[in-house]
Amino acid sequence: MILCFPLFHHFQLIMTAVAVVVVDKLGRRPLLLGGVSGIAMSLFLLGSYYTFLGDVPAVAVTALLLYVGCYQLSFGPIGWLMISEIFPLRVRGRGLSITVLVNFGANALVAFAFSPLQNLPALVVELSKSLVSSILELTPRILKDLLGAGTVFFIFGGIAVLSLVFIFFIIPETKGLTLEEIEAKYL
Repeated sequence: MILCFPLFHHFQLIMTAVAVVVVDKLGRRPLLLGGVSGIAMSLFLLGSYYTFLGDVPAVAVTALLLYVGCYQLSFGPIGWLMISEIFPLRVRGRGLSITVLVNFGANALVAFAFSPLQNLPALVVELSKSLVSSILELTPRILKDLLGAGTVFFIFGGIAVLSLVFIFFIIPETKGLTLEEIEAKYL
């Protein structure tokens, strides 16, 4: 298993390099639409694995590689590229700061959703130590334990579909435009 990590990271690097090479040829929207479509499919596939196909580990590996490849072609590099393009110069610093804060906050919620939940007596001890911080920290873990990993992946797949709709209807194509042209055309 440990020998797979370097291969996995090389795959990430290769897919990011592909995105860097093709982003100005294909455009941001096509890469986002294609990548997020793949992300949604991989999340639904992972949900199916945990719900119905637990005895076929190749499904999980395939879904994980699909997710990573599609993420590295879309949200990974293009999300950071587009946030630097779409904010007008007068609010760019503040806009980028808020965007990064929201991004890392969402990452934390996803990470907490898959943290192992301690047994109930330990949960009671945690809650008694600091009620508010414990509830905020344990809620996503409880979500996974109450709903199951499959359901959580289906929920994340649904969020990916909503992201796809948002990209399709809201996100503009900025390929070949200067920052001034983007601001004049879309803002």
